[in-house]
Amino acid sequence: MTEPTPATPGTTGAAAEPAGARVLFTTWAAPSHLYPMVPLAWAFQAAGHQVRVAVPPGCVRAVADAGLTPVPVGPDPDIAGHATSGGLAAWHTQGRWPDDWAARADELSEAQQGILRALGEKQLRIAGAMADDLLGFARAWRPDLVVQDAGTYAGTLAAADLGVPAVAHLWGSPAVMRLNRAGLDGPHLDGYRALFERYGLDPAEPGLWVDPCPPSLTLPSPVTRVPARFVPYNGPGGAPESLLPPSGKPRTCLTWGVTADRLKPGGPALPPPLLAAAHELAAGGTEVLLAVTEAQRERLGAQPDGVRAVSGVPLRLLLPECAAVVHQGGGGTTMTATEAGVPQLILSPRPEQMLTGARFAAAGAARHRPLNEVAGMPDAAGPGALLAADVRALLDDPAHRAAAGRLRAEARALPTPAEVAGRLLAEARATTA
Repeated sequence: MTEPTPATPGTTGAAAEPAGARVLFTTWAAPSHLYPMVPLAWAFQAAGHQVRVAVPPGCVRAVADAGLTPVPVGPDPDIAGHATSGGLAAWHTQGRWPDDWAARADELSEAQQGILRALGEKQLRIAGAMADDLLGFARAWRPDLVVQDAGTYAGTLAAADLGVPAVAHLWGSPAVMRLNRAGLDGPHLDGYRALFERYGLDPAEPGLWVDPCPPSLTLPSPVTRVPARFVPYNGPGGAPESLLPPSGKPRTCLTWGVTADRLKPGGPALPPPLLAAAHELAAGGTEVLLAVTEAQRERLGAQPDGVRAVSGVPLRLLLPECAAVVHQGGGGTTMTATEAGVPQLILSPRPEQMLTGARFAAAGAARHRPLNEVAGMPDAAGPGALLAADVRALLDDPAHRAAAGRLRAEARALPTPAEVAGRLLAEARATTA
């Protein structure tokens, strides 16, 4: 396989490039933080503008596979190390937080506030490691607009350094979580101010926030949102012909994404309660597809009749053929299921996903259980039976499918990436005129 040829920080190649705006995208991680931005980057590119995507070296392949031009910046972050340092281990073992906690973070306990502060400090360490390379490239290439994953603070820094607009891109969460601020809406963290002062700048914020979450589910925030239709991109891949013909049985997809493997390499391919639920569903006549990575598939081993593990199939191709989906509540999976109009069972491992699960469940399009509550039951068979019953409720109660259909219609009515790109560029030109 030919390796992608990334752009080099500090070089532009401007003489060979066509006229048009220059738009610099940046994120710190792939796929979960990169993929939601890809359709907007495509829209700018299809309109004749120049697009670059600045990412750590480990994300370069994912950018190139999406048909975009990567720019490697900084070192690869130690995702597993960051996830357990500075008090963050507790982020993964939390019980239920208050409903809609991100909109009333001042009601959180001191320990919960401390976890949010640790999350912000983690993102600041990553931003600090990216900053020199990102600013070096940005100063040479001179973008007209910077679009950043919402937690990639080095993007805001680069935009402030050049005096161009910064736009944050969300991934489908109902909340805008400004982890660079104390209590989400308070003063900037000391580390955020220090990041900007390191380059002689005052702290800045993105002016606009591109938000693909259906507006009926979003929580209030002081930021200016730009509603955007979610166009699913889950990486390259195809659908095997064997998945296309209907089996005559209700089909349910179970997936756990890739983040868990990165946080705990070599751990279980799927949480034991989830696998127990898959076996119980299959025994009751439901067709179960386990959407996993190749490494997860190898660790799963042989499965009983009615349970099939598939890898390399993007969820955007898989979910329209399913009657329900079970997952961890990540933005990409949640929004891909929303676009497909599929009822969801969200088994949330962390407070952000708990927030998503609760909002979608309140809308009737999902059922929700925090993973740590389920995993704390006495044995895997008990949790498996509970989750299987939840899936059967999704399959049997038409109200869930009707609610999922309403959310899909709401999401599809939002402005397309092409329309959003036009608005962002118009506002950028007005700002810098």
